[in-house]
Amino acid sequence: MRTPYYESTMHRQIREKREDRKERIKNDLQLYGEDVLNSEEMKEAFQQTHHRWSTVGEHTFRVAFSSVMICYALKKLNIKVSVPAVVIGALCHDLGILGRDGKYSSSKEMSREHPKESVTVARDLVADMPEKTEDIIERHMWPAGQSKAPNSIEGVIVSAADKYSAVKDVVKGSDVKKTGVKYYVRDEKEKIKDLIKDL
Repeated sequence: MRTPYYESTMHRQIREKREDRKERIKNDLQLYGEDVLNSEEMKEAFQQTHHRWSTVGEHTFRVAFSSVMICYALKKLNIKVSVPAVVIGALCHDLGILGRDGKYSSSKEMSREHPKESVTVARDLVADMPEKTEDIIERHMWPAGQSKAPNSIEGVIVSAADKYSAVKDVVKGSDVKKTGVKYYVRDEKEKIKDLIKDL
């Protein structure tokens, strides 16, 4: 990427720190999540739609990336967090959704049951998975889906990142697919204008 001649030293330093942080996050995901990233389940995750406009894999990566970024911010505040637990929890949190049409009879059932199924999938992928990671996965749906509240700071991180990413998926999807509130209102205005013309 070419640097504009007018870029200030401060802007350059911010850009460089941002790029460095992205690289560190990618390295952490690869280091701690290697077994999950190289699994057949993760490959399948990129084939299944999730939140209407995204895939399970894309959503999972956004959650993992955001979660690790939050970990870095908390570490700067001297708050101890387990990055390995967060990485594995974030990467596995929705793997129980895979094959949902054959497993669940409704969206409500899927929302309620997939965290437990995700823990089962994670146990198969990660040898000696800590209990904290299982809790992160099992409680990530809180406050939705009749899930219990996270019992660790790592669980809160993944749960918050999941909600943030889900909202972002839906909003971005509404721009891509021309749906959502602003498009609905615009279309309704057109219908009203057509009705008035006919009167």
